Parts: sequence; C-alpha cells; structure tokens
Amino acid sequence: MLTIMQQNQLEAAASFVSNKLKDEPTGHDAAHIDRVRLLAVNIAKQEGGSLFIIEMAAIVHDLIDEKLSSEWKLSPHQLEHQLLLWEVDTRDIRYIMDIITSMSFRHRHMQHKPMTLEGAIVQDADRLDAIGASGIARVFTYAGAKGEPHYTHDSQQGSVLKHIKEKLLNLKDLMNTRAGKQLAKERHEFMCLFIKTWKEECGLTDE
Repeated sequence: MLTIMQQNQLEAAASFVSNKLKDEPTGHDAAHIDRVRLLAVNIAKQEGGSLFIIEMAAIVHDLIDEKLSSEWKLSPHQLEHQLLLWEVDTRDIRYIMDIITSMSFRHRHMQHKPMTLEGAIVQDADRLDAIGASGIARVFTYAGAKGEPHYTHDSQQGSVLKHIKEKLLNLKDLMNTRAGKQLAKERHEFMCLFIKTWKEECGLTDE
C-alpha cells in the first residue's frame, strides 16, 4: 500500500517526465512511460514487490537512456538530484538508480549480481512495450526518427525488419517473471503474425 507521500512523489515524477518526454520522437516518449508504468503495476499485483520502487523506476527509467539525445536526457546525477527534490528516501534512490542503470537490452550480458524482484518487474514491463502491437508501432517510429528504411537487402544497414529479427523476436525468452512470460507469449505471437503478413505483402517471403 502506498502512503500519501509516496503517491504525491509518484505523481510529481509522472508530471515531470510527461513534460520532459512529451515530444520525444523515437518512441521513448511519455506514452511509452505510461504504458510501462501500467504494465509494471499489473505485473506487481501478481508477483509482489515494493510498488513504490517499481512505479518510480518505471516512471523515470528512460530519462537517462543512452538512445535519447541531450535535448531529452538527464545525466544520472541530474536524475538523482531530481529524486531528492521530490524527497525520495536516499536508500530508495540508490535502489531505483541501480534498477534503471542495469535493465536495458544492451546490458543483459553485463549483470554480475542476481536481479531483484522489483528490477525484474520493471525490466519485464519495459521489454513488453517493445513487442506486440505497441512494439511494432515503436520500432517504426524509431526508424522514422533515425532515417532507417522499413527493410533493405543490405545486411549491414539498419532497418525495421532487421531490428525486429535481431532484437524484438528474442525478448520473449528474456522475461523474468511468470506474469511477464505469459504476456510476452501473447505479444510475441501477434508480432510473428504481423511479420509473416508484412513480408508476404512486400514479397520478402524468402528473406
């Protein structure tokens, strides 16, 4: 159960992030944050964990993402300072920062300690929003922002199809929680159907 103070801290953070990322063009925007927060809360209802830590980490997780340009991004120090301004306990700040600095796909081979339940839930929620219908929408958004094609015969060039094959189709097997795995299975199946249909329409059935 969240205290009134915690609820106020979460809403202050949500308002800050919404304003900061509302126009972010690559799919790491405020709508993504809202979806990850909702997914994380729903998973936590089944798996347990500190709801405050889970929600706060979900809300702020992309503010320090390396994929964001300087216009949208905060440094870890700036985010820690912002959490202090919201009067978040310093122990909670350390925990939140530990979660969000080690949860990305690119860091999956660099984890040297067991993931906590809260970290596992937030990571699952973030990965779930990268697959299924939302994931498909986001990968096209990202490609458009970066000037990448939908598909290409150049294996060295980035494209939507390459990203889906090399990253998104692998996420189902990287989920941590039982609830996350079930949701990922459903989204993965939808994504596979989309890819099959899309490739047929584009004459890429032999790709």
